[in-house]
Amino acid sequence: LGTYYQGDIMLVPPANGRVSIPDTLTSYIWPNGTVPFEIVGNFSNSELNTIYSAMNMFKRYTCVRFVQRTENDELFVSIVNNNTGCYSYIGRQSDNQYNLINLQTPECLMAEGTPVHEMMHALGFYHEFVRPDRDDYISINRSALRPDLQADNIYDNNFGKLRSEDGQTYNISYNYGSVMHYSRYAGAQSREYPVLINKVNLKVADFGNENGFAATDVMEINFRYKCSNSYRVPRPVSPWFG
Repeated sequence: LGTYYQGDIMLVPPANGRVSIPDTLTSYIWPNGTVPFEIVGNFSNSELNTIYSAMNMFKRYTCVRFVQRTENDELFVSIVNNNTGCYSYIGRQSDNQYNLINLQTPECLMAEGTPVHEMMHALGFYHEFVRPDRDDYISINRSALRPDLQADNIYDNNFGKLRSEDGQTYNISYNYGSVMHYSRYAGAQSREYPVLINKVNLKVADFGNENGFAATDVMEINFRYKCSNSYRVPRPVSPWFG
């Protein structure tokens, strides 16, 4: 947290002053759910397998398809592994320098959850904990944050809530187990004091999902990308988690 918007999101330069939220803009959608990509980073075979496994989750549960780019694809996502963290731009951009997913190795490819998370950003999705209705489900213990995250501008950059006109929920329930949810301890000074506090009673060690999709993630993708109802949804662990 701290370097990028919401911890792992890169903003196109004109948006740095006032975040432009793709959720309300159809131009950020990849047409027909098809995302051409190229892998230009120096990944090991094991790391490539994790990337392809993450892509296959989209194929299994949604109508979104990550496909190898061809010379006819004007816009495409480049997947790289620069030593600058795990991050993505949001949605389909008109300039390919901003259609980028960075997966620093090995940290970002220890499991499928992180590449799935960054791919969802590339599809146009923000984090679960910044939804307009998040105050019904979590509170933020600002005093538990590291000192370097306490300044108002840095706090707002990482934990600011989306406006109702900017962030759509698609009438899909908030989910602590979403692959787009951060850990309880994101930016925490200590594991003794969590930053994100659930308002609904849960008996789980942490938030998020390092293994990939929760049911609500799939529902959101299929709703936004107008997928058919034939795609099955992963079974949730509980109404609030999984």
